[in-house]
Amino acid sequence: MQINLVSCIFVLDSEKNVNIRKNDIKKIKVIIDDNNMLPIISFNTKEIKDDVRNKISNIIGSNIFHLEQVLSVGKDNGIDIIYLAITNIENINNQLDKYKLVDFKVENNNTIIFNNNSYQYKTIEKTNYNNIEYYHDIKVNDEVLKRTLMYLITSYKRIRANIDTTDIIFKFMPKTFTLEDIRIVYELIKDSKVDKSNFRKKIVKYCEKIDSINSNKTGYRPSQNYKFKPLKGDVWI
Repeated sequence: MQINLVSCIFVLDSEKNVNIRKNDIKKIKVIIDDNNMLPIISFNTKEIKDDVRNKISNIIGSNIFHLEQVLSVGKDNGIDIIYLAITNIENINNQLDKYKLVDFKVENNNTIIFNNNSYQYKTIEKTNYNNIEYYHDIKVNDEVLKRTLMYLITSYKRIRANIDTTDIIFKFMPKTFTLEDIRIVYELIKDSKVDKSNFRKKIVKYCEKIDSINSNKTGYRPSQNYKFKPLKGDVWI
């Protein structure tokens, strides 16, 4: 039986807004090859997670990324074990070799934006051995692309599910960031708006002020920069 380790690597990128008085445009991107396939390696050792971590480190040229296992999927010829990785564009230090970064976004819980194309999907709820399981029916004929999209949307839903109960949003951040950066990324991932004041109060206790000031936004008061500050023994948000 063949065991494949599949990596869904999500990268936060920023593009300068043509209106320099506004924040940079944040985008979530994923790493694929020219055939729309995710990075895959065969399972060769007992240290599965180390194999995945080494593969991703070789691709991006850095070991700064979050990594967790999402699910296992049985196939006719074996099993795919899906891993979720998260990092920021500043940690991409390689040319990615045979891989590339493409845009990825989920809208209205029914549309996937992937590599300049949109794909419709619907989530189906099934009960299996008294457990509720969710499947994503994606409207695409290409089986390779369909599998890639299925693994990506499943991993992305894991991020969404954990964003209010863990520190996973900070895995997207660069070394320093503003509170506004966090809110923008939060709304991007959740595909919904939040009250700015309430969100700031909720998130600021996990942020430590640093000396540098973000002064790129002319016409506005310079923004305070922060770094992530984990709180031991504290309940997340």
